Amino acid sequence: MVTSVRPVRDFANDATFPRLMRLDRKPIAILCAAVFALTAADAGTVGFNRDVRPILSEKCYHCHGPDAKQRKADLRLDVPEVAMKSGAIVPGHPEKSEMIGRILTTDSDDHMPPAKAKMSPLSATEIETLKKWIAEGAEYEPHWAFIPLKPAAAP
Repeated sequence: MVTSVRPVRDFANDATFPRLMRLDRKPIAILCAAVFALTAADAGTVGFNRDVRPILSEKCYHCHGPDAKQRKADLRLDVPEVAMKSGAIVPGHPEKSEMIGRILTTDSDDHMPPAKAKMSPLSATEIETLKKWIAEGAEYEPHWAFIPLKPAAAP
């Protein structure tokens, strides 16, 4: 039994294919470059909801978050006033922030997260993100669901 194989049709350059459906590589390249540029520009500052909250939620809030039954040392890192009043976070000064000191210490009694918590330590990228956030002023943001949408600019 012989089967015939149909050649693959090149839609990108086929004149019979509707013009709107043909791929034009220039707009795609321009779009990719624009997305990359916007991403690179946004990477300059650390956003609390985008960059910091996920780290704190995964590594810190288990013991220093909203659950009063699990909270250790009467420290809440999810409430800015408490975190700053305690000295855990000193806006503009990561070197003075107790949180950074505890993350970087080699003393097993003071290191965060502690070994008994059975969590992986923070990565170098996570530590740098927290340091940069504190150096930039440690601005907290409300949960994204509570931030009103901003109207888009008219084209």
